[in-house]
Amino acid sequence: MSAATLATLVRRDLVRARGALVTSGFGIAAGTAALVFFLALGLGVRAVLLGEVFPIDQLELEPPKTEDPGIIGGLLGLGSEPPGIDDAAVQKLRASPDVEGVYPKLRFSFPATARGGKELFGKEVGTSEMIADGVDPALVNGDLKGSHAFVDPLQFPGKKCILTTECAAPQYCEGPADGDGVCVEPVPVLVSRYLIELFDKTIAPAHHLPPVGETMIKHAQGITFKLWIGESLLGRSRIGKPRHIHARVVGVSKRAIDIGITLPLETVRRLNREYSGEAAARKYSSVLVKVRDKENTSRVIALGQSLGLTPKDTRARDVSVLLSGVMALLALVAGIILLVSASNIAYTFRVLVSDRQREIALYRALGATPGDMVGWMLALALTVGVAGGAVGVIVARLLALGTDSLAAKRLPDFPFKPDTFFAFDLSLLAGGLAFAALFALLGAFGPARRAGKIDPAAALAAI
Repeated sequence: MSAATLATLVRRDLVRARGALVTSGFGIAAGTAALVFFLALGLGVRAVLLGEVFPIDQLELEPPKTEDPGIIGGLLGLGSEPPGIDDAAVQKLRASPDVEGVYPKLRFSFPATARGGKELFGKEVGTSEMIADGVDPALVNGDLKGSHAFVDPLQFPGKKCILTTECAAPQYCEGPADGDGVCVEPVPVLVSRYLIELFDKTIAPAHHLPPVGETMIKHAQGITFKLWIGESLLGRSRIGKPRHIHARVVGVSKRAIDIGITLPLETVRRLNREYSGEAAARKYSSVLVKVRDKENTSRVIALGQSLGLTPKDTRARDVSVLLSGVMALLALVAGIILLVSASNIAYTFRVLVSDRQREIALYRALGATPGDMVGWMLALALTVGVAGGAVGVIVARLLALGTDSLAAKRLPDFPFKPDTFFAFDLSLLAGGLAFAALFALLGAFGPARRAGKIDPAAALAAI
């Protein structure tokens, strides 16, 4: 049977049996809409949660928290040498085939405060306790804005000075409080998107401050502030004299500490040595591990445990498992709808074949093969499946747009609230159409085989 003849038969049947075929296609459309809608919702939520809130491509390992006396313990002189990760452990992690990269981190081991932001808010704002850590510049170079380098400013010292007024702005005089210093650029600082979202959606409204998210992202290199080190509301460092340094935000990074600021690793090492001693500068407080394949995260965790390290945060893994389970459940619901639709198509095509036994027998008598009859029925089913799938995809997209519009109007503003909760791409849409066609073909396969087995002589003799 030629393609033109097959197309003519299918087109004629779509008109002759349009009522029954539309009913069958409705089930396919409903199942496809449910499948595409639920999967797009799951992928969209997953992209936000595991891409911005809980990045799944990184794992932070640290010594057990029970061994760390913390800042207060350090101020009170509790504990001996603070726990940490030495270079030998870092090298063992880097040697693992499951690891793509290992980046040491070092926290402030002394109290600090910060104040600034007048250019943004019209007044000075600050915090009585500043949390900060240092990271390897190689980890965050792609997140920098402008031409600022994420390195310790003392790597490029200027002229000697005693007062900041001796330096050309924006440089300041950096050095111990009791000695001569040098003119350097402000210390580069990164902040997390989480911190910006938290400030914009929670802190700023409470204090009648303008949101800074877009300004921070687009003009991060223009924001400077003073960081007071060696003393805070909780107390004062046991060694070193309190002083201040100038800092400048140079980017927003998902690698930055969630609450606080992130500085170059060597800057934190230098300051820890000055205010907490050599022991606080020698070992790292944690390491950020980029896993080569997220499926092997458990093996990396096991390797860390063998080195006495534990995951700092397992929320990304927990959220990933939860989302996978929810998406599987929703896909199962959509699959059941498609399965019921396939049963409906099977019934429709059984009736169709039964009503057209004599017509099929006549075609056979005129030279059509059993394969031609099977191809005829399957082509008709494929047409119904693809048409129903296309309608389902369109319905899913419209439902997603309606849901996003409703969420924008009804849901309150919250951190990381996305513009859309859905993630549609060509592979998802093509997959929806493919599943619709597959279930339609499965439903029609039995009746199509029956059509191919009709005996023309017996069917014509019954006329």
